[in-house]
Amino acid sequence: MRGAFAAGEKAKAYDFLKYYSKRRLLGDHVPYAVEAYPEGNQRHLSAESGLYCRIFTEGILGIRPVGFSTFNITPNLPISWNFMRLKNIHAFGKIFDIEVIRKSGNRLTMHITANGKTQEYDLTEGKRTTINL
Repeated sequence: MRGAFAAGEKAKAYDFLKYYSKRRLLGDHVPYAVEAYPEGNQRHLSAESGLYCRIFTEGILGIRPVGFSTFNITPNLPISWNFMRLKNIHAFGKIFDIEVIRKSGNRLTMHITANGKTQEYDLTEGKRTTINL
């Protein structure tokens, strides 16, 4: 799913993300992956929980580190989402928030808040932008 979002196939990826989330989070077992077996006869790796989070950070937001305080971001919000917000991100030597808001068409506004200061960016969805914290 992470790769499908990153490749711009957000409609297919989002359909599968909804299905997978409903099954894993609301299905017949605990909402987080554990190493215990058998859990309803469903073997899986404990790393699955971390991989699920990467769908949002690396897939939908397209965050890729390029330096100690620098990263690229390539947002690809699902069509039905008007915004996405991640708070209290601990990365790149900082603690910060990211908010991406759909304006119209493929135009987005992004706010990055760190140390009480907010930077605003006008973006084209699916286009890479470099952020230096």
